[in-house]
Amino acid sequence: MKKKILICVSIIALIVSLLVIPFILKPKLSNTNEDEIVEEKTIEEQVVEVLALDDSDKNIIGYISIEKIGLDKAPIADGTDLTTIGKYVGHFENTSYLDGNVCLCSHNRGSNAAYFGEIKNLVEGDIITYITKYETKQYEVKEVKQIEETDLSVLEQTEDNRITLITCVENQRELRQCVVGIEK
Repeated sequence: MKKKILICVSIIALIVSLLVIPFILKPKLSNTNEDEIVEEKTIEEQVVEVLALDDSDKNIIGYISIEKIGLDKAPIADGTDLTTIGKYVGHFENTSYLDGNVCLCSHNRGSNAAYFGEIKNLVEGDIITYITKYETKQYEVKEVKQIEETDLSVLEQTEDNRITLITCVENQRELRQCVVGIEK
C-alpha cells in the first residue's frame, strides 16, 4: 500500500512540476513599459502616420483645389492603383510630397473620383492649391499638354518646386493629359 501511495505522490509531483516549470522559466514581462514596445511598421504605414492629414480617413495625405474648374479640396492618397484612384487623387510613388516634383493622377470621368475631368481646360497662369499637413502651396500653371501614356519623364525629380497632374485623354487610350504648375 505504501508503494502505491508513493507512486501516486510521485505522479502528482511530476504533473505539478511540469505545469509549474514553464511559469518559473518564462521571462517576466511585468516590468516592461508600453512605450518601450517597438512595433515594426511597413514603409507604407510610416508614410501614412507621418503624412496623414485627416483623422477620419488616415489615407488622406493632402488636398488639391483648382478654383477655375470648381475642384475644391479633392482628397489625395498615396498610390496610383485602381483602388486608390477609385476614391482619391493618387500620389505617384517615388515622387516628392513637398519639394521638387509632386506628381498626382486622377480619373477624368466614369468614376465617383473623377477629380481631373476639367484639367484640360486649364491655361497658363491658372492657380493650383496643394494642401498638406505641413504647408499649403500654390502653383501657377505653366504647361498644358498631351503626352504618350509611356512617357514617364514628367515624373522625374526637378530642381524647382512643381506639381504635375496627369489624367487620361478621352477616347485616346495611348495619350495622357498633363498639366504642370510651378510654385509661386
